Amino acid sequence: MRFWVAVGVLSLLVTPAGAAPPPSPPPPPEPPPIFELPEVVVPGRRSQPGRSTPASVTVITRADLERIGARTVADALRLVPEATVRAYGGYGSLAEASIRGFGPGQVLVLVDGVPVNNIALGQADLSTISTAGVERIEVLRGAFGAITGSGAVGGVINIVTAAGGASSVQMRAGGFGERSLSVGIGGAAGGLSIESAASAGARPNSDVAALTVVGTAAVGAAARISVHHTRLDLGTPGDAAFPTPQDRQAVIRTVVQSQWGDPTSPLRGRLYALSESLRFTSPLGSSTYGSTVFGGELQRQWEVGPGRVLVAGLEGQRQALEATVFGSPIVQQATVGAGYLQYDAVLSARTLVSTALRLDVHSAYGAAVNPRAGVVAAVNDTTRVRVGIGRTFRGPTFLHLYFPGCANPALRPETAWTAEASVERSGAARVATVTAFQSEATDLISGGCPPQNIGAALIRGISGEVHGRLGRVWTARMNLTVQQGIDRSTGESLIRVPSVTARAILMRPVGERATFTLMAEYVGPRPDLDFSVFPAARVELPGYVDVALRYEARTPSGWTVTFGIDNLLDATYEVVKGYPIPARTVFVTASRRY
Repeated sequence: MRFWVAVGVLSLLVTPAGAAPPPSPPPPPEPPPIFELPEVVVPGRRSQPGRSTPASVTVITRADLERIGARTVADALRLVPEATVRAYGGYGSLAEASIRGFGPGQVLVLVDGVPVNNIALGQADLSTISTAGVERIEVLRGAFGAITGSGAVGGVINIVTAAGGASSVQMRAGGFGERSLSVGIGGAAGGLSIESAASAGARPNSDVAALTVVGTAAVGAAARISVHHTRLDLGTPGDAAFPTPQDRQAVIRTVVQSQWGDPTSPLRGRLYALSESLRFTSPLGSSTYGSTVFGGELQRQWEVGPGRVLVAGLEGQRQALEATVFGSPIVQQATVGAGYLQYDAVLSARTLVSTALRLDVHSAYGAAVNPRAGVVAAVNDTTRVRVGIGRTFRGPTFLHLYFPGCANPALRPETAWTAEASVERSGAARVATVTAFQSEATDLISGGCPPQNIGAALIRGISGEVHGRLGRVWTARMNLTVQQGIDRSTGESLIRVPSVTARAILMRPVGERATFTLMAEYVGPRPDLDFSVFPAARVELPGYVDVALRYEARTPSGWTVTFGIDNLLDATYEVVKGYPIPARTVFVTASRRY
Protein backbone atom coordinates (compact mmCIF):
# COMPACT_ATOMS: atom_id res chain seq x y z
CA MET A 1 0.00 0.00 0.00
CA ARG A 2 1.34 3.44 -0.92
CA PHE A 3 0.58 6.67 0.80
CA TRP A 4 0.59 9.72 -1.49
CA VAL A 5 0.41 13.28 -0.34
CA ALA A 6 -3.22 14.37 -0.51
CA VAL A 7 -3.18 17.92 -1.85
CA GLY A 8 -6.36 19.84 -1.36
CA VAL A 9 -8.26 20.39 1.96
CA LEU A 10 -8.52 23.53 4.00
CA SER A 11 -5.48 25.50 5.31
CA LEU A 12 -3.90 28.16 7.43
CA LEU A 13 -2.47 31.56 8.18
CA VAL A 14 -2.71 34.85 6.53
CA THR A 15 0.53 35.94 4.97
CA PRO A 16 3.94 34.28 5.09
CA ALA A 17 6.67 35.59 7.36
CA GLY A 18 8.32 38.52 5.70
CA ALA A 19 4.89 39.95 4.83
CA ALA A 20 3.89 41.45 1.48
CA PRO A 21 5.79 44.66 0.66
CA PRO A 22 4.03 48.04 0.78
CA PRO A 23 2.42 49.16 -2.46
CA SER A 24 4.76 52.09 -2.99
CA PRO A 25 8.15 51.16 -4.50
CA PRO A 26 10.83 50.42 -3.71
CA PRO A 27 9.97 47.52 -1.37
CA PRO A 28 11.97 47.23 1.84
CA PRO A 29 14.43 44.34 2.31
CA GLU A 30 12.86 41.07 3.44
CA PRO A 31 13.03 40.72 7.24
CA PRO A 32 14.88 37.75 8.71
CA PRO A 33 12.94 34.53 8.07
CA ILE A 34 10.65 33.41 10.83
CA PHE A 35 9.73 29.75 10.89
CA GLU A 36 8.35 29.25 14.36
CA LEU A 37 4.84 29.82 15.63
CA PRO A 38 4.68 32.80 18.02
CA GLU A 39 5.45 30.74 21.12
CA VAL A 40 7.34 27.79 19.65
CA VAL A 41 11.03 27.22 20.31
CA VAL A 42 11.46 23.52 19.51
CA PRO A 43 11.24 23.39 15.66
CA GLY A 44 14.31 25.56 15.23
CA ARG A 45 16.99 27.06 17.40
CA ARG A 46 15.61 30.61 17.16
CA SER A 47 12.83 31.96 19.34
CA GLN A 48 11.27 34.57 17.07
CA PRO A 49 7.64 35.51 16.51
CA GLY A 50 5.96 34.38 13.33
CA ARG A 51 3.11 32.33 11.92
CA SER A 52 4.90 29.87 9.68
CA THR A 53 7.09 26.80 10.16
CA PRO A 54 8.16 23.93 7.89
CA ALA A 55 7.78 21.59 10.87
CA SER A 56 4.70 19.68 12.03
CA VAL A 57 3.99 21.34 15.38
CA THR A 58 1.03 21.51 17.75
CA VAL A 59 0.99 24.02 20.61
CA ILE A 60 -1.28 23.24 23.57
CA THR A 61 -1.96 26.38 25.57
CA ARG A 62 -2.81 26.80 29.24
CA ALA A 63 -6.41 27.50 28.25
CA ASP A 64 -6.51 24.21 26.32
CA LEU A 65 -5.22 22.29 29.34
CA GLU A 66 -7.82 23.80 31.64
CA ARG A 67 -10.64 23.30 29.15
CA ILE A 68 -10.09 19.54 28.85
CA GLY A 69 -9.22 19.07 32.53
CA ALA A 70 -5.71 17.76 31.86
CA ARG A 71 -3.97 16.65 35.07
CA THR A 72 -0.76 15.42 33.43
CA VAL A 73 1.03 15.84 30.12
CA ALA A 74 -0.37 12.45 29.11
CA ASP A 75 -3.91 13.88 29.23
CA ALA A 76 -2.88 16.76 26.96
CA LEU A 77 -1.81 14.57 24.04
CA ARG A 78 -5.44 13.82 23.16
CA LEU A 79 -5.31 17.16 21.30
CA VAL A 80 -2.42 16.14 19.03
CA PRO A 81 -2.69 14.37 15.66
CA GLU A 82 -0.24 11.52 14.96
CA ALA A 83 0.33 11.05 18.71
CA THR A 84 -1.05 8.51 21.18
CA VAL A 85 -0.49 7.60 24.82
CA ARG A 86 0.11 4.00 25.87
CA ALA A 87 -1.66 4.14 29.23
CA TYR A 88 -1.29 1.29 31.73
CA GLY A 89 -4.42 2.28 33.65
CA GLY A 90 -5.83 5.44 35.20
CA TYR A 91 -4.29 8.45 36.90
CA GLY A 92 -0.80 7.72 38.22
CA SER A 93 -0.25 4.65 36.04
CA LEU A 94 2.61 4.49 33.56
CA ALA A 95 1.82 6.60 30.47
CA GLU A 96 4.17 6.39 27.48
CA ALA A 97 4.17 8.71 24.48
CA SER A 98 4.09 7.42 20.92
CA ILE A 99 4.46 9.76 17.94
CA ARG A 100 3.97 8.53 14.37
CA GLY A 101 4.23 4.92 15.50
CA PHE A 102 7.56 5.30 17.29
CA GLY A 103 7.72 4.10 20.89
CA PRO A 104 8.40 5.97 24.15
CA GLY A 105 12.17 5.55 23.95
CA GLN A 106 12.06 7.27 20.56
CA VAL A 107 10.18 10.38 21.75
CA LEU A 108 12.28 13.08 23.40
CA VAL A 109 10.60 14.82 26.35
CA LEU A 110 11.89 18.20 27.51
CA VAL A 111 11.03 20.42 30.47
CA ASP A 112 11.92 23.99 29.50
CA GLY A 113 14.29 22.51 26.92
CA VAL A 114 16.01 20.11 29.36
CA PRO A 115 15.83 16.41 28.37
CA VAL A 116 14.08 14.35 31.07
CA ASN A 117 14.14 10.91 29.42
CA ASN A 118 15.68 8.59 32.01
CA ILE A 119 19.27 7.83 30.98
CA ALA A 120 19.00 4.21 32.17
CA LEU A 121 15.60 3.34 30.69
CA GLY A 122 15.60 5.77 27.77
CA GLN A 123 12.05 7.06 28.16
CA ALA A 124 9.91 9.49 30.16
CA ASP A 125 6.73 8.59 32.04
CA LEU A 126 4.24 11.35 31.15
CA SER A 127 2.05 10.48 34.14
CA THR A 128 4.78 11.85 36.41
CA ILE A 129 4.70 15.32 34.80
CA SER A 130 1.82 17.40 36.12
CA THR A 131 0.33 20.32 34.21
CA ALA A 132 0.69 22.47 37.35
CA GLY A 133 2.74 25.55 36.52
CA VAL A 134 2.76 24.71 32.80
CA GLU A 135 2.21 27.57 30.35
CA ARG A 136 2.10 25.48 27.18
CA ILE A 137 3.17 22.18 25.65
CA GLU A 138 4.83 22.05 22.23
CA VAL A 139 4.64 18.78 20.31
CA LEU A 140 6.97 18.46 17.33
CA ARG A 141 6.45 15.51 15.01
CA GLY A 142 8.83 14.05 12.48
CA ALA A 143 11.87 15.26 10.61
CA PHE A 144 12.55 18.51 12.44
CA GLY A 145 13.57 16.65 15.60
CA ALA A 146 16.93 16.14 13.88
CA ILE A 147 18.42 19.20 15.54
CA THR A 148 17.34 18.37 19.11
CA GLY A 149 19.62 15.41 19.83
CA SER A 150 19.24 11.79 20.91
CA GLY A 151 15.77 10.34 21.43
CA ALA A 152 13.87 12.49 18.93
CA VAL A 153 13.28 9.71 16.37
CA GLY A 154 9.51 10.14 16.33
CA GLY A 155 9.24 13.62 17.75
CA VAL A 156 9.73 16.00 20.66
CA ILE A 157 7.46 17.07 23.53
CA ASN A 158 8.59 20.32 25.17
CA ILE A 159 6.83 21.33 28.40
CA VAL A 160 7.21 25.07 28.99
CA THR A 161 6.62 26.38 32.51
CA ALA A 162 5.07 29.76 33.22
CA ALA A 163 7.49 32.63 33.80
CA GLY A 164 5.11 34.43 36.17
CA GLY A 165 1.65 35.88 35.82
CA ALA A 166 -1.43 36.00 38.01
CA SER A 167 -1.81 34.18 41.31
CA SER A 168 -4.30 31.31 41.34
CA VAL A 169 -5.86 28.50 43.33
CA GLN A 170 -7.45 25.28 42.05
CA MET A 171 -9.17 22.41 43.87
CA ARG A 172 -10.29 19.11 42.35
CA ALA A 173 -12.19 16.09 43.67
CA GLY A 174 -13.45 13.03 41.84
CA GLY A 175 -14.07 9.33 41.71
CA PHE A 176 -11.71 6.67 43.10
CA GLY A 177 -10.73 9.03 45.91
CA GLU A 178 -9.16 11.64 43.66
CA ARG A 179 -8.33 15.01 45.24
CA SER A 180 -5.86 17.78 44.53
CA LEU A 181 -5.01 21.31 45.59
CA SER A 182 -2.88 23.68 43.52
CA VAL A 183 -1.77 27.16 44.59
CA GLY A 184 0.13 29.60 42.42
CA ILE A 185 1.74 32.91 43.30
CA GLY A 186 2.90 35.03 40.40
CA GLY A 187 4.13 38.43 39.38
CA ALA A 188 6.44 40.22 36.98
CA ALA A 189 9.53 38.91 38.78
CA GLY A 190 8.53 35.24 38.66
CA GLY A 191 6.18 32.75 40.18
CA LEU A 192 5.74 29.71 42.40
CA SER A 193 3.24 26.89 41.88
CA ILE A 194 2.66 24.03 44.34
CA GLU A 195 0.32 21.12 43.70
CA SER A 196 -0.54 18.21 45.97
CA ALA A 197 -2.57 15.41 44.37
CA ALA A 198 -3.68 11.92 45.36
CA SER A 199 -5.97 9.10 44.29
CA ALA A 200 -6.96 5.73 45.73
CA GLY A 201 -6.91 4.24 42.24
CA ALA A 202 -9.36 2.12 40.28
CA ARG A 203 -7.56 -1.15 41.03
CA PRO A 204 -6.07 -2.56 44.24
CA ASN A 205 -2.60 -1.11 44.82
CA SER A 206 -3.03 1.62 42.20
CA ASP A 207 -3.03 4.53 44.66
CA VAL A 208 -0.84 7.56 44.02
CA ALA A 209 0.34 10.58 46.01
CA ALA A 210 2.12 13.34 44.09
CA LEU A 211 3.76 16.67 44.86
CA THR A 212 4.82 19.14 42.17
CA VAL A 213 6.69 22.40 42.78
CA VAL A 214 7.45 24.79 39.92
CA GLY A 215 9.30 28.04 40.55
CA THR A 216 10.74 30.76 38.33
CA ALA A 217 12.57 33.98 39.10
CA ALA A 218 13.77 36.76 36.82
CA VAL A 219 17.35 37.89 37.37
CA GLY A 220 17.80 41.26 35.76
CA ALA A 221 16.20 42.04 32.42
CA ALA A 222 17.26 38.97 30.44
CA ALA A 223 18.00 36.09 32.81
CA ARG A 224 15.79 33.50 34.45
CA ILE A 225 16.21 30.75 37.03
CA SER A 226 13.68 27.93 37.12
CA VAL A 227 13.06 24.84 39.26
CA HIS A 228 10.75 21.93 38.46
CA HIS A 229 10.44 19.35 41.26
CA THR A 230 8.30 16.21 41.28
CA ARG A 231 7.81 13.58 43.98
CA LEU A 232 5.49 10.58 43.67
CA ASP A 233 4.72 7.47 45.68
CA LEU A 234 2.46 4.96 43.97
CA GLY A 235 1.37 1.39 43.77
CA THR A 236 2.05 -0.73 40.68
CA PRO A 237 -0.83 -3.21 40.39
CA GLY A 238 0.68 -5.20 37.53
CA ASP A 239 -0.98 -7.19 34.76
CA ALA A 240 -4.63 -8.00 35.52
CA ALA A 241 -3.89 -11.71 35.00
CA PHE A 242 -1.00 -11.64 37.51
CA PRO A 243 -1.59 -8.73 39.91
CA THR A 244 1.19 -7.43 42.15
CA PRO A 245 -0.63 -6.17 45.26
CA GLN A 246 2.54 -5.25 47.16
CA ASP A 247 4.74 -3.70 44.47
CA ARG A 248 5.52 0.01 44.91
CA GLN A 249 7.29 2.76 43.01
CA ALA A 250 8.82 6.05 44.15
CA VAL A 251 9.91 8.90 41.88
CA ILE A 252 11.87 12.01 42.80
CA ARG A 253 12.95 14.33 39.96
CA THR A 254 14.35 17.86 40.09
CA VAL A 255 15.32 20.11 37.17
CA VAL A 256 17.19 23.35 37.93
CA GLN A 257 18.07 25.72 35.11
CA SER A 258 19.60 29.14 34.60
CA GLN A 259 18.97 30.85 31.26
CA TRP A 260 20.29 34.14 30.03
CA GLY A 261 19.85 36.22 26.93
CA ASP A 262 16.62 37.72 25.69
CA PRO A 263 14.77 35.49 23.18
CA THR A 264 15.55 38.02 20.44
CA SER A 265 19.17 38.65 21.47
CA PRO A 266 21.98 37.30 19.27
CA LEU A 267 23.74 35.52 22.16
CA ARG A 268 21.94 33.13 24.49
CA GLY A 269 22.97 30.45 26.95
CA ARG A 270 21.85 28.14 29.71
CA LEU A 271 23.15 25.80 32.39
CA TYR A 272 21.05 23.05 33.94
CA ALA A 273 21.11 20.12 36.33
CA LEU A 274 18.76 17.13 36.45
CA SER A 275 18.55 14.70 39.35
CA GLU A 276 16.21 11.70 39.25
CA SER A 277 15.66 8.78 41.59
CA LEU A 278 13.45 5.81 40.66
CA ARG A 279 12.84 3.02 43.15
CA PHE A 280 10.84 -0.14 42.51
CA THR A 281 10.13 -2.49 45.43
CA SER A 282 8.37 -5.85 45.65
CA PRO A 283 8.45 -8.92 47.90
CA LEU A 284 10.96 -10.41 45.45
CA GLY A 285 13.45 -7.55 45.73
CA SER A 286 14.03 -3.97 44.68
CA SER A 287 15.67 -1.94 41.94
CA THR A 288 16.90 1.64 42.18
CA TYR A 289 18.04 4.06 39.50
CA GLY A 290 19.82 7.22 40.60
CA SER A 291 20.84 9.51 37.75
CA THR A 292 22.32 12.99 37.48
CA VAL A 293 22.86 15.10 34.39
CA PHE A 294 24.73 18.40 34.21
CA GLY A 295 24.55 20.30 30.94
CA GLY A 296 24.74 23.58 29.14
CA GLU A 297 24.24 25.30 25.81
CA LEU A 298 25.64 28.42 24.16
CA GLN A 299 24.02 29.83 21.02
CA ARG A 300 24.94 32.67 18.66
CA GLN A 301 22.79 34.15 15.91
CA TRP A 302 23.87 36.30 12.95
CA GLU A 303 21.90 38.15 10.29
CA VAL A 304 24.12 37.34 7.32
CA GLY A 305 22.07 39.22 4.73
CA PRO A 306 18.60 40.46 3.90
CA GLY A 307 16.25 37.69 4.92
CA ARG A 308 19.13 35.40 5.93
CA VAL A 309 19.89 34.15 9.44
CA LEU A 310 22.62 31.78 10.63
CA VAL A 311 22.47 30.15 14.07
CA ALA A 312 25.32 28.17 15.65
CA GLY A 313 25.36 26.42 18.98
CA LEU A 314 27.36 24.17 21.27
CA GLU A 315 25.94 21.78 23.86
CA GLY A 316 27.52 19.57 26.50
CA GLN A 317 26.34 17.02 29.07
CA ARG A 318 27.85 14.94 31.85
CA GLN A 319 25.68 11.94 32.71
CA ALA A 320 26.07 9.63 35.71
CA LEU A 321 24.13 6.57 36.83
CA GLU A 322 24.23 4.71 40.13
CA ALA A 323 21.77 1.83 39.96
CA THR A 324 21.06 -1.55 41.47
CA VAL A 325 18.92 -3.72 39.20
CA PHE A 326 17.77 -7.00 40.75
CA GLY A 327 20.91 -7.02 42.90
CA SER A 328 23.32 -6.08 40.08
CA PRO A 329 25.11 -2.75 40.62
CA ILE A 330 25.73 -0.30 37.77
CA VAL A 331 27.98 2.72 38.31
CA GLN A 332 28.80 4.48 35.05
CA GLN A 333 29.37 7.91 33.56
CA ALA A 334 29.23 9.33 30.06
CA THR A 335 30.01 12.60 28.32
CA VAL A 336 28.04 14.05 25.43
CA GLY A 337 29.08 16.95 23.23
CA ALA A 338 27.14 18.47 20.35
CA GLY A 339 27.31 21.28 17.85
CA TYR A 340 24.74 22.51 15.36
CA LEU A 341 24.25 24.98 12.54
CA GLN A 342 20.94 26.28 11.25
CA TYR A 343 20.50 28.49 8.20
CA ASP A 344 17.14 30.11 7.44
CA ALA A 345 16.43 32.16 4.34
CA VAL A 346 13.58 33.98 2.63
CA LEU A 347 13.93 32.97 -1.02
CA SER A 348 11.00 35.11 -2.13
CA ALA A 349 8.06 36.97 -0.66
CA ARG A 350 6.20 33.65 -0.41
CA THR A 351 8.92 31.02 0.06
CA LEU A 352 11.05 30.26 3.10
CA VAL A 353 13.67 27.55 3.55
CA SER A 354 15.32 26.18 6.68
CA THR A 355 18.34 23.87 6.77
CA ALA A 356 20.29 22.51 9.71
CA LEU A 357 23.01 20.05 10.65
CA ARG A 358 23.81 18.61 14.07
CA LEU A 359 26.78 16.55 15.28
CA ASP A 360 26.54 14.57 18.53
CA VAL A 361 29.56 12.81 20.05
CA HIS A 362 28.99 10.33 22.90
CA SER A 363 31.87 8.91 24.93
CA ALA A 364 30.44 5.37 24.64
CA TYR A 365 28.86 4.97 21.21
CA GLY A 366 30.65 7.62 19.17
CA ALA A 367 29.36 10.19 16.72
CA ALA A 368 26.02 10.77 15.01
CA VAL A 369 25.46 13.32 12.25
CA ASN A 370 21.90 14.42 11.52
CA PRO A 371 20.78 16.87 8.81
CA ARG A 372 17.35 18.29 8.11
CA ALA A 373 15.79 20.67 5.60
CA GLY A 374 12.37 22.15 5.07
CA VAL A 375 10.51 24.55 2.82
CA VAL A 376 7.24 26.39 3.31
CA ALA A 377 5.63 28.06 0.30
CA ALA A 378 2.54 30.25 0.31
CA VAL A 379 0.59 29.36 -2.84
CA ASN A 380 -1.73 32.27 -2.08
CA ASP A 381 -3.04 34.11 0.95
CA THR A 382 -4.99 31.06 2.18
CA THR A 383 -2.92 28.04 1.09
CA ARG A 384 0.51 26.91 2.22
CA VAL A 385 2.56 23.87 1.31
CA ARG A 386 5.28 22.45 3.54
CA VAL A 387 7.90 19.84 2.72
CA GLY A 388 10.60 18.50 5.05
CA ILE A 389 13.16 15.74 5.35
CA GLY A 390 15.51 14.85 8.18
CA ARG A 391 17.53 12.17 9.92
CA THR A 392 16.97 11.52 13.62
CA PHE A 393 18.61 9.13 16.08
CA ARG A 394 18.41 7.49 19.47
CA GLY A 395 21.52 6.40 21.33
CA PRO A 396 21.73 3.19 23.39
CA THR A 397 20.71 3.58 27.04
CA PHE A 398 22.93 2.92 30.05
CA LEU A 399 21.19 -0.44 30.55
CA HIS A 400 21.89 -1.39 26.93
CA LEU A 401 25.56 -0.53 27.33
CA TYR A 402 26.38 -1.52 30.91
CA PHE A 403 23.91 -4.03 32.42
CA PRO A 404 26.05 -6.74 34.09
CA GLY A 405 26.04 -9.97 32.12
CA CYS A 406 23.67 -8.62 29.47
CA ALA A 407 25.30 -5.56 27.91
CA ASN A 408 26.57 -4.70 24.47
CA PRO A 409 29.06 -1.82 24.48
CA ALA A 410 29.35 -2.10 20.68
CA LEU A 411 25.76 -0.99 20.05
CA ARG A 412 25.18 1.69 17.43
CA PRO A 413 22.53 4.42 17.62
CA GLU A 414 19.13 3.78 16.09
CA THR A 415 18.51 6.07 13.10
CA ALA A 416 15.53 7.07 10.98
CA TRP A 417 15.07 9.10 7.82
CA THR A 418 11.71 10.87 7.71
CA ALA A 419 10.09 12.73 4.82
CA GLU A 420 6.88 14.66 5.17
CA ALA A 421 4.66 17.03 3.20
CA SER A 422 1.59 18.98 4.17
CA VAL A 423 -1.01 21.33 2.75
CA GLU A 424 -2.75 23.90 4.94
CA ARG A 425 -5.70 26.02 3.98
CA SER A 426 -7.46 28.70 5.98
CA GLY A 427 -11.00 29.91 5.57
CA ALA A 428 -12.92 32.65 7.28
CA ALA A 429 -13.66 30.48 10.31
CA ARG A 430 -11.67 27.25 10.00
CA VAL A 431 -8.16 25.98 9.37
CA ALA A 432 -7.43 22.54 7.95
CA THR A 433 -4.22 20.61 7.42
CA VAL A 434 -3.38 17.38 5.62
CA THR A 435 0.04 15.80 6.26
CA ALA A 436 1.67 12.74 4.71
CA PHE A 437 4.77 11.19 6.27
CA GLN A 438 7.10 8.22 5.87
CA SER A 439 9.96 7.02 8.08
CA GLU A 440 12.59 4.35 7.46
CA ALA A 441 14.28 3.28 10.70
CA THR A 442 17.38 1.09 10.87
CA ASP A 443 19.72 -0.33 13.52
CA LEU A 444 16.79 -0.64 15.93
CA ILE A 445 17.93 -2.17 19.21
CA SER A 446 16.38 -5.51 20.15
CA GLY A 447 15.41 -6.32 23.73
CA GLY A 448 17.40 -9.55 23.91
CA CYS A 449 20.37 -10.50 26.05
CA PRO A 450 22.63 -9.02 24.92
CA PRO A 451 20.76 -6.39 22.89
CA GLN A 452 21.63 -6.16 19.19
CA ASN A 453 21.20 -3.70 16.30
CA ILE A 454 19.01 -6.04 14.28
CA GLY A 455 15.72 -4.19 13.83
CA ALA A 456 14.33 -2.12 10.97
CA ALA A 457 10.93 -0.56 10.48
CA LEU A 458 8.86 1.29 7.91
CA ILE A 459 6.19 3.70 9.15
CA ARG A 460 4.02 5.70 6.79
CA GLY A 461 0.76 7.52 7.14
CA ILE A 462 -1.47 10.47 6.50
CA SER A 463 -3.25 12.75 8.94
CA GLY A 464 -5.85 15.48 8.75
CA GLU A 465 -6.71 18.19 11.24
CA VAL A 466 -9.46 20.81 11.31
CA HIS A 467 -9.97 23.48 13.94
CA GLY A 468 -12.19 26.54 14.10
CA ARG A 469 -15.87 27.41 14.04
CA LEU A 470 -18.63 24.96 13.09
CA GLY A 471 -21.85 26.81 12.47
CA ARG A 472 -22.82 29.72 14.66
CA VAL A 473 -21.98 28.48 18.13
CA TRP A 474 -19.79 25.39 17.96
CA THR A 475 -15.99 25.43 17.98
CA ALA A 476 -14.19 22.24 16.97
CA ARG A 477 -10.76 20.68 17.05
CA MET A 478 -10.69 17.38 15.15
CA ASN A 479 -7.96 15.13 13.80
CA LEU A 480 -7.67 11.79 12.02
CA THR A 481 -4.51 9.71 11.61
CA VAL A 482 -4.20 6.66 9.36
CA GLN A 483 -0.83 4.93 9.54
CA GLN A 484 0.94 1.66 8.89
CA GLY A 485 3.97 0.41 10.82
CA ILE A 486 5.84 -2.63 9.48
CA ASP A 487 8.63 -4.58 11.19
CA ARG A 488 11.08 -5.07 8.31
CA SER A 489 12.59 -8.21 9.87
CA THR A 490 9.28 -10.10 10.20
CA GLY A 491 6.87 -8.30 7.88
CA GLU A 492 4.38 -7.99 10.75
CA SER A 493 2.68 -4.84 12.00
CA LEU A 494 4.49 -2.96 14.75
CA ILE A 495 3.31 -3.62 18.29
CA ARG A 496 0.86 -1.06 19.79
CA VAL A 497 0.57 1.03 16.62
CA PRO A 498 -3.12 1.54 15.72
CA SER A 499 -3.92 1.87 12.04
CA VAL A 500 -6.59 4.50 12.71
CA THR A 501 -6.95 7.16 15.40
CA ALA A 502 -9.69 9.78 15.34
CA ARG A 503 -10.43 12.54 17.85
CA ALA A 504 -12.93 15.35 18.15
CA ILE A 505 -13.32 18.12 20.71
CA LEU A 506 -16.50 20.17 20.30
CA MET A 507 -17.23 23.27 22.38
CA ARG A 508 -20.16 25.65 22.59
CA PRO A 509 -21.05 28.50 24.93
CA VAL A 510 -24.06 28.14 27.20
CA GLY A 511 -25.24 31.64 27.94
CA GLU A 512 -22.60 34.21 28.77
CA ARG A 513 -20.84 32.42 31.61
CA ALA A 514 -20.66 28.73 30.71
CA THR A 515 -19.10 26.41 28.13
CA PHE A 516 -20.01 22.85 27.23
CA THR A 517 -17.28 20.56 25.83
CA LEU A 518 -17.64 17.11 24.28
CA MET A 519 -14.51 15.01 23.70
CA ALA A 520 -14.50 11.76 21.74
CA GLU A 521 -11.68 9.45 20.69
CA TYR A 522 -11.60 6.31 18.56
CA VAL A 523 -8.50 4.10 18.51
CA GLY A 524 -8.57 1.22 16.06
CA PRO A 525 -7.38 -2.38 16.50
CA ARG A 526 -3.67 -2.86 17.11
CA PRO A 527 -1.32 -5.76 17.88
CA ASP A 528 0.08 -6.22 21.38
CA LEU A 529 1.86 -8.83 23.48
CA ASP A 530 0.18 -10.95 26.15
CA PHE A 531 2.73 -11.41 28.95
CA SER A 532 0.37 -13.57 31.01
CA VAL A 533 1.65 -16.58 29.03
CA PHE A 534 5.18 -17.76 28.36
CA PRO A 535 6.56 -17.03 25.93
CA ALA A 536 4.60 -13.82 25.42
CA ALA A 537 1.98 -14.31 22.72
CA ARG A 538 1.10 -11.82 20.02
CA VAL A 539 -2.57 -10.75 20.24
CA GLU A 540 -4.79 -8.13 18.65
CA LEU A 541 -6.57 -5.66 20.91
CA PRO A 542 -9.96 -4.45 19.64
CA GLY A 543 -10.64 -0.82 18.87
CA TYR A 544 -12.39 1.34 21.44
CA VAL A 545 -14.35 4.57 21.78
CA ASP A 546 -13.82 6.92 24.71
CA VAL A 547 -16.16 9.86 25.33
CA ALA A 548 -15.80 12.62 27.93
CA LEU A 549 -17.85 15.68 28.89
CA ARG A 550 -16.97 19.01 30.50
CA TYR A 551 -19.25 21.81 31.70
CA GLU A 552 -17.46 24.98 32.76
CA ALA A 553 -19.29 27.76 34.60
CA ARG A 554 -17.83 31.13 35.55
CA THR A 555 -19.34 32.85 38.59
CA PRO A 556 -19.70 36.63 39.07
CA SER A 557 -17.25 36.41 41.99
CA GLY A 558 -14.46 35.21 39.69
CA TRP A 559 -14.53 31.47 40.36
CA THR A 560 -14.60 28.91 37.55
CA VAL A 561 -16.31 25.61 38.36
CA THR A 562 -15.94 22.63 36.02
CA PHE A 563 -17.94 19.41 36.13
CA GLY A 564 -16.42 16.53 34.18
CA ILE A 565 -17.20 12.94 33.25
CA ASP A 566 -14.51 10.63 31.86
CA ASN A 567 -15.34 7.37 30.07
CA LEU A 568 -18.93 8.56 29.73
CA LEU A 569 -20.03 5.33 28.02
CA ASP A 570 -18.52 3.25 30.84
CA ALA A 571 -16.64 1.26 28.21
CA THR A 572 -14.44 -1.69 29.16
CA TYR A 573 -11.18 -1.64 27.24
CA GLU A 574 -7.40 -1.82 27.47
CA VAL A 575 -4.95 0.52 25.79
CA VAL A 576 -2.15 -1.90 26.73
CA LYS A 577 -2.84 -5.62 27.08
CA GLY A 578 -3.51 -6.60 30.70
CA TYR A 579 -4.06 -3.06 32.02
CA PRO A 580 -7.76 -2.04 32.06
CA ILE A 581 -8.84 1.59 31.90
CA PRO A 582 -11.03 2.83 34.81
CA ALA A 583 -14.81 2.83 34.53
CA ARG A 584 -16.89 6.00 34.29
CA THR A 585 -15.47 8.72 36.53
CA VAL A 586 -17.00 12.01 37.68
CA PHE A 587 -14.99 14.98 38.99
CA VAL A 588 -15.40 18.66 39.83
CA THR A 589 -12.84 21.47 39.93
CA ALA A 590 -13.03 24.99 41.31
CA SER A 591 -10.41 27.57 40.38
CA ARG A 592 -9.79 31.28 40.58
CA ARG A 593 -7.16 33.73 39.38
CA TYR A 594 -6.24 36.81 41.37
